Amino acid sequence: MSLLLILVAIGLVDSLSMIPLALLPMTVALGGRRPAALAGSFVVGVYVVYFCCGLLLLLGAEAFTARFGAGLARLWNQPEALELVIQILVGLLLLVSPWLMRRSSPATPQEAPTAGSSPAAMALLGGTLVLLGIPGAVPYLAAVERIVHQNPQGFAAIAYLLFYNLIFVLPLLSLIGLRFLFPQRAGKIFQSLATLSLSVLPKLTAVAVVALGLVLVADGIGWFLGHPLLPVST
Repeated sequence: MSLLLILVAIGLVDSLSMIPLALLPMTVALGGRRPAALAGSFVVGVYVVYFCCGLLLLLGAEAFTARFGAGLARLWNQPEALELVIQILVGLLLLVSPWLMRRSSPATPQEAPTAGSSPAAMALLGGTLVLLGIPGAVPYLAAVERIVHQNPQGFAAIAYLLFYNLIFVLPLLSLIGLRFLFPQRAGKIFQSLATLSLSVLPKLTAVAVVALGLVLVADGIGWFLGHPLLPVST
């Protein structure tokens, strides 16, 4: 029972990282004509892909660490000059990417991204967003470590993983529940949120991309000056 409580706590914290990514497609889907099919398919895509990633971690965490752990540690703590140049170039590309995307985007307003979407497309979108967020899934690693530490027998480890992923998508499921518990009021709210998200989220994304680019550039230059920005292990 203690492991279940730990997985609930970690899963709810982990779900916070998914909410910003899922807010736009979920609000647009729930404010559209087929809220159950589109939003439900999105959640299924998130659940299936995240579970598969956890399963790979569960089955191959030790082998992955043994094969790539030393190289990743060296890349973080002792990068070579060429690697730092590549890091700075990537950072510069991130800095100008919002401007390039703004220039290439059409002047006419676009329809909501799920206006013509199918359930299969929404499931694919959910899985893709999960893969984009995997580098920040530190709580997931902690959950897998707790499961491995418990040393469950048979299919118990997979059952724990299924349970954890259910907790992970619980906030998204609660949005669907609100949509159908209060259909008229929630429908209007989700339509307003979708409109707001379509106007505000691109700006927030641009700020985050620029911030990441600044960090990469500053850290790369800092290495050449002998004072890296990001902490390293000695």
